[in-house]
Amino acid sequence: MKNKLFLVIVLLSCLYETMYAQRTLIDTVRYRFHYETKETATEGKKPFDDEINVDIGDKVTYCYSRWEENNDLLYDSIIAKGGNVNDFLAAEGPISMFGERVIRNYPSKGNLTVTCTLGVDLIYNEPTEKKEWNLEPGDTTVVGYKCKKAVCNFRGRNWTAWYTLDIPISEGPWKLDGLPGIILKAVDSLNQFSFECFQIKTNLNIPMTVKIAKCVKTTALKVHKLKMLRRSNYTAYAKATGLDKGAVIGYVPKSKVACLLEKY
Repeated sequence: MKNKLFLVIVLLSCLYETMYAQRTLIDTVRYRFHYETKETATEGKKPFDDEINVDIGDKVTYCYSRWEENNDLLYDSIIAKGGNVNDFLAAEGPISMFGERVIRNYPSKGNLTVTCTLGVDLIYNEPTEKKEWNLEPGDTTVVGYKCKKAVCNFRGRNWTAWYTLDIPISEGPWKLDGLPGIILKAVDSLNQFSFECFQIKTNLNIPMTVKIAKCVKTTALKVHKLKMLRRSNYTAYAKATGLDKGAVIGYVPKSKVACLLEKY
């Protein structure tokens, strides 16, 4: 029994090492926009907060959870010092509710690459979808920048976005883009999801690296179905993704909720 438990821990450690160690250089970060993200879509649950970064490079834009990135770096550090997955699980920080890494204009312009971890590292590609934004009267100020208002329906949600012409970059958080300035704030009509920029860093020269090696190819719809299963039946989700076979004995996830930004 002890030998079997030791083998499970060793195999899981190897799995995590593979997941977190493989990073690919894809661009150089020139701008970094920090957003506070809130999710209140789960009835009867405490709202989830997160922080995401939108890194803008010479060609590529990369949106990811800062919490998830911090946990990745923490794991790498623990493994490098001779620790194992149990040490990581005991020390990990807040769990990301965002859960997706969105890479725009990669591997080529006009394409979107999305990675996420649901038991294993998953990856899917799709063309960048043009949003039908309607510009409306109204203005506000976000992180010191005057912003204009725009609305659109995207992936089953009605979004209101606030963008600034002072930063004429047609980007934004998550998959939201296509306006004549950077989107600094966005909220859906049900007030279930929101992004609001609280800090901007410019004139950067930082390597943009992502985890895309050895990811399992999938589709956006399949990822959505796994997230739905995670919300409704975590035991079934764990079985479907193999977590029930590889989980450390006695481990209970800090969060069973997955972000459902898209509707199908």
